[in-house]
Amino acid sequence: MDYNNIKKIYICLHNQSIIHQIMKKITLNMAVLVGLILLASCGGQIRLTETESIGKDPVTNSVCENDDIKVTYDMWGENGIMYFSLYNKTDKPMYIDWKRSVFIYNDWKNNYWVEKTTTETYLVPSGIGRNITYSNKMSTVTAERVTFVPPHTYVSVPMTYVIFNNLSQVNTTSTGENKAAIVVTDNLKMDKTATKVKIPSTTGKGTVPAYEKTYTTSTTPARFRNFLTYSFNENFSAEKFIENEFIISKHTQMTTKNFFGKATKVKITAKTFGSKSKAKVKVYDSPYKSGTSFYKTLVQ
Repeated sequence: MDYNNIKKIYICLHNQSIIHQIMKKITLNMAVLVGLILLASCGGQIRLTETESIGKDPVTNSVCENDDIKVTYDMWGENGIMYFSLYNKTDKPMYIDWKRSVFIYNDWKNNYWVEKTTTETYLVPSGIGRNITYSNKMSTVTAERVTFVPPHTYVSVPMTYVIFNNLSQVNTTSTGENKAAIVVTDNLKMDKTATKVKIPSTTGKGTVPAYEKTYTTSTTPARFRNFLTYSFNENFSAEKFIENEFIISKHTQMTTKNFFGKATKVKITAKTFGSKSKAKVKVYDSPYKSGTSFYKTLVQ
């Protein structure tokens, strides 16, 4: 299974809007299916995180491109994922140097390439017809520092990072008798600087209550950059760069129901221990989904 499918399966555990697409490609175990249904149907709060593109190479509708290359982001997932794909727009072969391409979080460098080797097992066939047999062989694979990208071809980032998993707010509350309790939380309900607002309902008419907090480039709790080095010759004698920078621009905390949005019942067939079972599940439209946004499920 390739990296893109692994990522989609991971996001599926947190994002109900893509269940239908995943089902077209894999057979779900019934136990996993039950877990997905429970996730969407449970109560609670979810904090949506929106980002803003800043800097010299802007990202618009999750995409940044120039005459050579197109970078498409998909951060959607629990706490955010620095996932992106690259597309060679030209008629010439392109090379990506992952050692000189990095994820920079609050000015700290995080590498996309680590020099290491892994041992993999694969099957080798021998014989013909009914007499064919298979034997295990071992192969040592070295991590790819430079990726060759043919003309008009996509490649994906070899390593991803969690973007943002903490927004701790310290609150001191008096409990009487000259005692105080200190509460550390990332729930906007407990944040005195957050604003209680009404936002449009995604499941019906009218509005629903929510909490919001907006940030500027000087007040943002996190800023991160994606720096990429590429060239049209393998020795990188004439290298080029593309750099995308983001800030956390807004948090919106809402109910799980409003976050997932409207549901549609879909018939599916699941295979469990060799037997098939049919069921109906709810597929949610995820109205807040964006390639440059992500979310966190809050513990109540």
